[in-house]
Amino acid sequence: MVVVRIELWPLGQQDKAVLLGVCSVVNDGGGDSIFGDYDVQLSHAGKYIRKKGIWKKGRITHHRRSLSPYHLVYAAIKSCLWPSKTRKANQ
Repeated sequence: MVVVRIELWPLGQQDKAVLLGVCSVVNDGGGDSIFGDYDVQLSHAGKYIRKKGIWKKGRITHHRRSLSPYHLVYAAIKSCLWPSKTRKANQ
């Protein structure tokens, strides 16, 4: 599992970090040695961070494992946020 924590460090002070959001990327065991499939969950964020449950879910399929982890994080966030905008635009 890859976990990305988004934190605000006031004036760069890590000891005063405020959690803004969490992105979890879980390998579902699908794919092969070259490509992987993942389930994605975004926590509630910002002022809603303490709200229980998942804010958004997404899915990544056929992701090339050799790419940088930043590519995986980008694909994860994109899978959760952009599909809803696409659906609204097409309605």
